[in-house]
Amino acid sequence: MTTWGVAGAGAAIGALLCRWVAARALRTPPEQVMRTNVDGRRVPVVLGWAVTVGALGALTSVVLVVISSDTPRSCAGLALCSSSLRLWAAAGVPLAGMFAAGFWDDLRGDERPRGFAGHLGALGGGAVTGGMVKLVSGAVVGLVTAAVVVGGIEPLPFFVATALSVALSANLVNLLDRAPGRALKVFLLLALPLAVAGGGEWRMLAAGGIGAALAALPLDLRAAAMLGDAGANPLGAIVGLGLAVSLRHSDAGLVGLVIVLLAVNLASERWSFSEIIATSRWLARLDHLGRK
Repeated sequence: MTTWGVAGAGAAIGALLCRWVAARALRTPPEQVMRTNVDGRRVPVVLGWAVTVGALGALTSVVLVVISSDTPRSCAGLALCSSSLRLWAAAGVPLAGMFAAGFWDDLRGDERPRGFAGHLGALGGGAVTGGMVKLVSGAVVGLVTAAVVVGGIEPLPFFVATALSVALSANLVNLLDRAPGRALKVFLLLALPLAVAGGGEWRMLAAGGIGAALAALPLDLRAAAMLGDAGANPLGAIVGLGLAVSLRHSDAGLVGLVIVLLAVNLASERWSFSEIIATSRWLARLDHLGRK
């Protein structure tokens, strides 16, 4: 089977698993996962579970297909060896790691401290916020993911850029999750081109996340459920991995990627992305597209 065929099957599995988990989670959501959205509606934050289960289930299926294939596996795309464990961990670590950190933060509910400055200020006062735990978790997950993908720390520019890209992208997509469907749209706008233009290995690893995001998008757009940190963080991490991998042969490209991601993350400390979107006609139209 070609990488396109495996990726297509992975996307279908991701979508089906996502909708299956979401349907069961929405039957009787506990009060603990209910939040008030931007429109003042009470909405269950359960799509993180659905998206992550779908992505991880599809990823496992893809790896099993690769293992059972008679075609020799190539290590070129993600610098991975033929080990099935490393193949799974390349995308499994950021998905599972950032889901765990995001889910823990979702259960804590809304916190007043926001942004890097807010979380650091709270830490200086002796309080450990959920955001600070996510920041530390993102750094750890980024480093582990980079070590898996690179197979060590050499080449160093690729290792550092991968670690930072995973962590910063996870935080960025989470920052954009302020309105129904917004974070998922941003993820798909980045992940779909990467899947088309990226190598075969990357296409297969990302397929489950893309399928799950497509399945979750209608639920998010009509405010039937929320993505939450448990969904936005792992999807952002996967996009970060894809961006780093796509630029792995260009040191200048990797440096530029990190600078852009860091700049956008820091910009959120001063400017509201929601206000920026609202003042741009075409961004506002895209943001409201499909929303009920």
